[in-house]
Amino acid sequence: MRQLLFRIARIALCIGPAALFAAPVHADVVADRVAIRVVTPETGGVARPRFFTERELAFFARIEALLEQTPLEPNDYPERYVRSAIDRLVARSMLASLMIQRGVEPPELPHLALEARAELEARLGGPHVLADAMKKEGIEDEELLSFLRDEVRARYYVDRAIAPILTVTEDSLREAFRSTLHPFRGGKFDDVRVKLRRWLVTERLRAAELEFLQGARARIKITTVRATSSSEDSTRAHR
Repeated sequence: MRQLLFRIARIALCIGPAALFAAPVHADVVADRVAIRVVTPETGGVARPRFFTERELAFFARIEALLEQTPLEPNDYPERYVRSAIDRLVARSMLASLMIQRGVEPPELPHLALEARAELEARLGGPHVLADAMKKEGIEDEELLSFLRDEVRARYYVDRAIAPILTVTEDSLREAFRSTLHPFRGGKFDDVRVKLRRWLVTERLRAAELEFLQGARARIKITTVRATSSSEDSTRAHR
């Protein structure tokens, strides 16, 4: 994970002052090492920070690369994919939290999360590709489903509070089939209609997430978390 941490540090220098800081954490206390700490009003402010681990950032950086058909070598995490993973995770957690604050979950949330997994598999090239990425980064099924539930929540919040993205007309679906680069170009429209609709809704969500993030950056504080040993902390405490 050294390469991943180096990329996160590089991103810290690019985002700018007051946005991304470094803070120590006891390496011998944190088993699944935290990589970043995120504080936003939408997710509960300082009282309820969100944490993302090295494994999670590595996994989603790998997913962002695979979506561009760019397989990553072991321990090779290009900066732009790490940045994309952070942006996606932060935006999605904010939107999902806003949906939760409404006090109503999306209907059939567990089923929709499974559908989201199937759609992700289709985007990546099949279940085996997703399974391989999960294995490489040590992501368990329940962890993935937790993130996918947040994806569903974010989708419903965007649709209800920002812009309609869930309603797909027949004309827009046919236009997407004809003119968009999607994973189903080799199939017939009637055969891929359901999968294409899911794909199109996810594309709309991904665009909405990044637009939301751009407008919210001033409210976001991301802290990189670097490991320190107990002896280092002890020395620091006596200075």
